Amino acid sequence: MFKNREEAGKLLAQALKNIDFDKENTIVLALPRGGVPIAKEIANTLELPLDIFFVKKIPSPYNKEAAIGAVSENGYFFINPQAKALLNISDSYIESALNEVINKIREKRAVYNIKPKSFKGKDIILVDDGVATGSSMKLAVDALKKEGVNKVLIAAPVAPYEVAKELEKIANRAIFLSTPVDFNAVGEFYEDFHQLSDEEVVKLLNS
Repeated sequence: MFKNREEAGKLLAQALKNIDFDKENTIVLALPRGGVPIAKEIANTLELPLDIFFVKKIPSPYNKEAAIGAVSENGYFFINPQAKALLNISDSYIESALNEVINKIREKRAVYNIKPKSFKGKDIILVDDGVATGSSMKLAVDALKKEGVNKVLIAAPVAPYEVAKELEKIANRAIFLSTPVDFNAVGEFYEDFHQLSDEEVVKLLNS
């Protein structure tokens, strides 16, 4: 169990130290908000630039906490076909939900005061504080590859064993500190897993 995201980030950074990175071409890319403290530690340790990349869930029309898919900030998205069919979700709802989520991403970018950049041709270390189903991470990798990045290395403190194996196949490399078979939620592997505030994220990005 990790004490907090900062400790997990330090441990993950140590696991990445022996990998040979092209420092002139590599960016540590955090999935906000939880991935930012982890990525900050990695960027500091490896002396690499830090940036963010948004991937957000598309909520069900019947339960805003349940996801029927996800969308990346550069417009790539995935809709679970089983959920769409089972819940009889219309294309018009999906289009409306996509626009709403992308607008929220733009609002968050404004709050964080970081303009989106092109990562074409870059090597990316894609970071989150943990992986559950892997859907957000998979979409992020796909969206970045479609944008033309050179390589994607996934880095996260914890992921379920089967999901970790899937992610290893779609990324150029994947590094996890723990890949338990018995997995319920990312938060159970942290003593402190509070939801970060926008203020905390801004402070980390600007420090």
